Amino acid sequence: MRTPARPLDVAQHEAAHVVVGVALGLRVRLAQLDPPRPGWTRSGGVWFDGRSGTTEAWGLMLAAGVAWERALRGHARGAAGDLAVLRSMHVHTAPRVRALELAAAALLAGLGPAHARVTRALLERDLSGADIAALAAGARTVPTE
Repeated sequence: MRTPARPLDVAQHEAAHVVVGVALGLRVRLAQLDPPRPGWTRSGGVWFDGRSGTTEAWGLMLAAGVAWERALRGHARGAAGDLAVLRSMHVHTAPRVRALELAAAALLAGLGPAHARVTRALLERDLSGADIAALAAGARTVPTE
């Protein structure tokens, strides 16, 4: 159930990172939506096991947030943090960032059902790595804590 503390657009953005990261072999530790704070924009985050995946997988996972924002809003301003991290990695040029964004968008296009499951679950609560593994295995919901 969507609440002001768990906005749909933030859940969708974070779910994009989750499903692309998992599809590329990254192991998720936690996905969460931050509670609203005075003076802060709505946000969330996904934490992965830093020992999993390749630099390319990490770049595509970050670019998934950019691709989602551009598809949802027509611009990527909601993914400024993702873009900053991408630019600090080996992906320094705008054409490389754009290539990763397009590849992530293509991945997301094929992951619609998984994206919807993760979004719905994030609207209910923050997700552990075990929760996300269950969703990746096809569970429609995750058990309540």
